[in-house]
Amino acid sequence: MIGIGPGDPRYPRRLLDLRCPPDPLWLDGDHVALSARAVSIVGTRRMTPYGARVARELASASAGIGIVVVSGLAQGVDSAAHEGALDAGGRTVAVLGAGLASYLEDARGRRRRLAHAIRAGGVLISEFPPDAPPQSWTFAQRDTTIAALGELTVVVEAPVGSGALITAAEARRLGRPLYAVPGPIGAAASAGANALIATGAAKALTGAEMLLDLLGSSTRERLPDVESLDARILDALASSPAGPDLLARRTGMNPGDLSSRLARLVIRGVVAAAADGRFVRR
Repeated sequence: MIGIGPGDPRYPRRLLDLRCPPDPLWLDGDHVALSARAVSIVGTRRMTPYGARVARELASASAGIGIVVVSGLAQGVDSAAHEGALDAGGRTVAVLGAGLASYLEDARGRRRRLAHAIRAGGVLISEFPPDAPPQSWTFAQRDTTIAALGELTVVVEAPVGSGALITAAEARRLGRPLYAVPGPIGAAASAGANALIATGAAKALTGAEMLLDLLGSSTRERLPDVESLDARILDALASSPAGPDLLARRTGMNPGDLSSRLARLVIRGVVAAAADGRFVRR
């Protein structure tokens, strides 16, 4: 764990666009991730299965072309984005709303394991002293740092009043491109994100292919699996859960190949096996 200031060559230049760049910035992990191209992916703590799937897919696609995924390591969309990047073998930056030592001491269960995975596959950063506890204002402040680190920001799901909207507002102030994922009309989890689109504050992001185009990647070259059998399975599960027999009919695949591919998709976390034997896309 080290603290670096704006004069340090390891300090991320994008943070200098902030009104008050963090000084020092505390970090734990590989500082090289802070100088790479990055996209900020944020959203609500109370995500829906739809939000979880979209966050993972966007993060995984970004990581697959070497783009670092930045988020806030909160439960919900933030954690799903970090996990998507790591599952794709990429790097991710977690901006904490508490001091590094304080967070690592208090974190439990899934978030604790995720924090340690990020240290190995990216970097944890904080603008607060190592032992500083989380407070409401520290989360609001770190939201602005998340916006500064990404060359563009994506809001996946955000209800009205969500902290993700603070990140969105700061991205606009900094002149960073802002995108939001459309959600169902009337869905509370997407009300804030839909409002960003409706008011013109953000442009609608319709999927991973669009995000890669925005990042300057050729999806034909970078997404060889778009028309693969794995993608066929995911498309077949997009509308509703299905058992192996129904999936075989929907995809036209033989049961043996389908079974092995389903197992890999479950391990990757993009498909889950339900108690009734059916599979659901996450």
